Amino acid sequence: MTATLKRILVPVDFGDASAAAVQVAGALARGCGGQLTLLHAEALEAPLYFTSDQVNALAAERRLREVQARKYLETFGRRQLAAAGVTVDHMTAVIESRPPVEAIERHAAEADLIVIGTHGRRGPSLWWLGSVAERVLRDVTTPVLVVHAGQATGPVLRRLAVYAAPGLSGDAALALARNIGVAFGAEVVDRRGEAVAPEDMFAGVSMVVVAEPQVHDRLWRTRVGEPLIRTGAGPVLFVPEEAR
Repeated sequence: MTATLKRILVPVDFGDASAAAVQVAGALARGCGGQLTLLHAEALEAPLYFTSDQVNALAAERRLREVQARKYLETFGRRQLAAAGVTVDHMTAVIESRPPVEAIERHAAEADLIVIGTHGRRGPSLWWLGSVAERVLRDVTTPVLVVHAGQATGPVLRRLAVYAAPGLSGDAALALARNIGVAFGAEVVDRRGEAVAPEDMFAGVSMVVVAEPQVHDRLWRTRVGEPLIRTGAGPVLFVPEEAR
C-alpha cells in the first residue's frame, strides 16, 4: 500500500458533512501536493416498461442533468475550499449515474485516500447516506478518512496518534501518518499495541490513524470502528492492514 496522498477522492452529497470532508481533503491535497476528485452519484434508471422513445428521452435528460450537476459540484467544491482558505492546483468533478456505493468502489482503486463525511449519529443514521460509509469501510482496500460535519481543517494538522490492535502490525497506518506529519509539520505519536478504549484515543491528539483488519468482522466494528466515529472528537483515518 502506498504511503503517498497524490489522489484523494471525496464523495459528495452536498450536505454539511460532505462540505467538511471537502475542506479537510483540500488541506491534505494542498499539503501533500495531490489532486482532488469530487464524486457525486445519482442513479437515474429507466423502468423496464419504458418504450424506446421514453428511454431516449430519459438518456437526454440524464446528459443534461450530468452537465448541470458537474457545474454545481465544481461550485460547491470551490466554495468549501475558499471557506477553509485552501487552494488546490488540481480538482476534478465527477458525476456517476449509478448507486453511491457502486460509484465510490469504482473510483476507489484509483485513489490513495477516500475522505467521507458523517454526522456521527447513533443507530440507523450513524453513517453518511445511511449505510454508504459503512459499506465503503467494509469493502474497499483504500484508506478511508471519516470527517464529522462542522470539523475545521485545523485539527488535521497538529498531532496524530497511530493505533493498532493486538495482532495487527499497523505498519501501513504509521507510514501514512508519517507522510501526513511531514507534509504539515505535525507530530506523530506511535501508540501501536497499547490497550486504549476508543473514547480515549483522542486524548491529546486531533486526529487518529487506526490500523484495521482487511476483513471487517462485526466485533471489530462494534468495539473500535463505530465508537471512534461516534466520539466526534476529530477525523479518523482507517488504514487497511494488508497491502492491496
